[in-house]
Amino acid sequence: MRFWITKNSQLSVREQLVRQVILAILSDDLRAGQKLPSTRALARRCQVHSNTVSAAYHQLLGQGWLELRRGSGFYVRSQQAAAAGGNQLDGLLNGLLRAARNHGYEPAEVIERLTRLVEPRTCRRVCLVEADPSMREILLAEVREHVAVPVDAVDAANIPLDGDGLVVARPSRAPAVRKHVPKGVPFLTLRLRSVRGSLEKETRPAPNAIVSIVSRSPEFRQWARVMLIAVGLEPACLCEVDTALDGWQERARACTLAVADVVAARNLPAACQAKVFRVVADASIAEMKQYCGL
Repeated sequence: MRFWITKNSQLSVREQLVRQVILAILSDDLRAGQKLPSTRALARRCQVHSNTVSAAYHQLLGQGWLELRRGSGFYVRSQQAAAAGGNQLDGLLNGLLRAARNHGYEPAEVIERLTRLVEPRTCRRVCLVEADPSMREILLAEVREHVAVPVDAVDAANIPLDGDGLVVARPSRAPAVRKHVPKGVPFLTLRLRSVRGSLEKETRPAPNAIVSIVSRSPEFRQWARVMLIAVGLEPACLCEVDTALDGWQERARACTLAVADVVAARNLPAACQAKVFRVVADASIAEMKQYCGL
């Protein structure tokens, strides 16, 4: 498994290691009988002192998560054996994390949501972390259409320290962004809408129809192309239109159907038959509204 260590966290490095091992065990990233890296190997990987790793391992040993096999190292202890004394709550939490993982939720997201349920609070703004300018513009436009609180883009290194803001990022950016989110600040990984789901009820274009994929974002165009091919459109029928280039509207007008992001769609020629593809899934919009008390 991969460990994420933040040197400026309010949690000590030892406690970060302990928590990540426990989460990995509960979510089946680490299975019973699996050997953990040696203290020296993990210390080198995380660039920390080996004594810190040793202290974390021995804490986990004392709590019943690990077992020490002399001359071999530390291994994940069977949780059935650990629960032989009858800790029903551990079993319930174990099942919860496994079920959440099967639905695509990471353990850290489950913990954040449980914390919110136990200690509810309302976010007064949304902070989007997105490094790509064209994708950032698309995401801001979509979220602002549905969330009636200020929505702004922030740099990962300058996330507000107060707990009034909800930090959001795409799945591909989430692991790196999460390392910069201060303790106590809520974080949400945006779920993405599939092109398949957006187009499955649409009338299929004629075999000789030309479909344009209209966006300033190369990532959006590539993603849409892959998904459109997946729902049965021929690659030769697809035409990418970059709105950053002169004459893009004429190219879009010449196509039978334009599949566009929400920003590009605003400037499509009136004669275009258009289908707007939204990146953020409805489920994520609903989650943001819940965080903001809407």
